[in-house]
Amino acid sequence: MIEEDPGLLALSVTRDCNLRCRYCYARGGESSASMSWITAKRAIDVMAECFGRFKIQFTGGEPLLRLDLIEGAVAYLGEIGLQVPCQVQTNATLITPDVAERLKSLKIAVGVSLDGPPLVNDPLRPFPDGRGSTRSALKGIFALREDGIRVGATCVISSANAGALEGLVDLLSYLGNVEGIAMDFLRPVGRASRSMQPEATMAANGIEAAIKRADRIAEMGGRRIRFREIERMCGTLRRDEKRLHHCYFDSCRSLVVLADGRSYVCPSLLNPNLGLGDIKRPGFADGLLDRMAAARSMVQAPQVCQVCTDRWLCGGPCLAHYVAGLNLDIECLAKRVFMRHARKMTKKIEGYL
Repeated sequence: MIEEDPGLLALSVTRDCNLRCRYCYARGGESSASMSWITAKRAIDVMAECFGRFKIQFTGGEPLLRLDLIEGAVAYLGEIGLQVPCQVQTNATLITPDVAERLKSLKIAVGVSLDGPPLVNDPLRPFPDGRGSTRSALKGIFALREDGIRVGATCVISSANAGALEGLVDLLSYLGNVEGIAMDFLRPVGRASRSMQPEATMAANGIEAAIKRADRIAEMGGRRIRFREIERMCGTLRRDEKRLHHCYFDSCRSLVVLADGRSYVCPSLLNPNLGLGDIKRPGFADGLLDRMAAARSMVQAPQVCQVCTDRWLCGGPCLAHYVAGLNLDIECLAKRVFMRHARKMTKKIEGYL
């Protein structure tokens, strides 16, 4: 049993979705498959057996289509005496005042996906009939705000929004209950095509402009939008430590369970060669950590990353990006922007102290 580091259980509670995002890796909405309570309970029991500490992320599809299952999982954790941090990643369009109240009672973190202001976000994240979803998502975020729920935002950077990240920062600052933003880079899997990937310099310039816009808003007295990658790097610098891994999969601590019970090591690497088996199989937990390590050993970072002198701060590349064929210059140039600002911010704090 691992005591030092927590594990991650990602429960894909449904493949169904009320949106048809152009780049959806999971092809949300093309299937109505939904997770049973037996599968969810089994996954929780396996994590409790194999890890001393872990957290749960509820994903989909759109996980709020199975809010009942999420509520059941949180209740079960209480019944067996486990204090497990939980988070749901949602498109926010299904959040009404009633749903916001139910989420608040669950005491789970909420992550919301937005890719830009309405003119940019709507074409990327439409309803099945083609209508844009931004207005509905904003109504959901406002409902969360009324219940005192703070959220984190996630943005997938593509060729369609790389030049509009400043506008996203403006929007998130205006909302008032967004704590920070995590940025991902579009991978050519699922409904996403290689042509939707951003050009590396454009992505880096867009991120630079977004960071500067966030600084400017804060200087004018507005709400500062924090960038998760910069915060992570600042923590590494202040603690004078090395970041050894990029993610839970990289450190062999990730279990992803799909609606039908199939399990993998990474939500973005649903490759049969990286499968861990069916969670419902008797004895699934036996040797699970060894199977996680074996799967991780099958995906090696490119040599240029292994010898990079900044790897200790960067954490290395997203292995899912690498396997999917993402131009690594996109991630590398973006991370160099984050590193530059993290070092600048850390020096400023140290000088103040």
